[in-house]
Amino acid sequence: MTTYPLDRRELGGSSWVDRRLLTALGERHDVAVVSVTGPEGARTECGFTVRSAGSVPLEIRSDPARLARVAGSMLFSAQPYQARKFSAFPGWRGAAALLRQSAAGRVVIASGWPGLLLASAAGVPVRAYVAHNVESTIATAHAPWPLRLLGETWRMPRAERALLRYPRRVFTLSRTDATVLQGWGVPAEQLPVPLVPRAQHPTGDAVGFIGKASWPPNEQALAVLLGPVHEQLERWGVPVRLVLAGTGTEAHAGHPRVTALGRVADEADFYRRVGLVVVPRFGASTGISVKMLEAAEFGLPSVVPPELAAAVDPDGPWLAAADPDRTAAVVRRWVAGELAVPVSDWVRRQEAASAAELLVSDPHQPTAIR
Repeated sequence: MTTYPLDRRELGGSSWVDRRLLTALGERHDVAVVSVTGPEGARTECGFTVRSAGSVPLEIRSDPARLARVAGSMLFSAQPYQARKFSAFPGWRGAAALLRQSAAGRVVIASGWPGLLLASAAGVPVRAYVAHNVESTIATAHAPWPLRLLGETWRMPRAERALLRYPRRVFTLSRTDATVLQGWGVPAEQLPVPLVPRAQHPTGDAVGFIGKASWPPNEQALAVLLGPVHEQLERWGVPVRLVLAGTGTEAHAGHPRVTALGRVADEADFYRRVGLVVVPRFGASTGISVKMLEAAEFGLPSVVPPELAAAVDPDGPWLAAADPDRTAAVVRRWVAGELAVPVSDWVRRQEAASAAELLVSDPHQPTAIR
């Protein structure tokens, strides 16, 4: 079970993770995919057969009518927004029926909150659930005031804790999230994300950021990068160029020393232009930064807050910076040629086999992460 179609790269990191997990599973198992959202019927995506019921919308943040429908339905339901944004639409029942049909005789793995939500609604047993985030953390930190008035900050924790009792085994992408869920009494384990080394040697001399600009953590990160980090580099006279990519980043095209590409058809086009990736996502943290992993696949180091480094691997190929000033200082040292980070060896150690083995293993006989 996935949330989005596998080929909808512009919708964020969810499908990026799913593609790698499915590739790892597909090396040893016959895999069929049901996506919560997507066009009706069966199709082939990334080498897998993917089915969706249709009529469950991909995204509704820019659709006032659908937002109003969800908000109105929350007045008569205890579900949080992150559940009603799916279940309020007619396709939800069809998606549940499709999952019941597709899951017959198969081991079911749900990747992402919507997949687990649908499996519960369909009454389909879930062998393993991969939590991409602690959804309650996002609700607490980023829910807009209309959702807060509707009780999102208490609805979401209650719903999430209840739903996490449904799967037989719970994995998180983040080490930190595993600790949080363990504190709730959920025996969560971190799942190592298998990586795909890219045959590309870094040649760019710019600093880059890639991500969908409208996602709240990315929006805040861009404000930090183009605000205090950029301003400090200007005060120091560091002549570094910033390259931005991702849907919505074109809005920053007029910023000094910035090349804003907007959505790119191939991420490699972005990574060829840069030599260092910056992910200044400070504040409340959940999940992982897919972009620091993607950068590592292309052989590039990333400047990240210590919390993001700890979430993936504190010994990974990261340059940790705890605030905007330290981020600017790391960039200045990189521009001066004072920093070199071994990336390729770490990427090769992220074995696909261990992730696949964990996902399909008997939950009553846990397998240690190697």
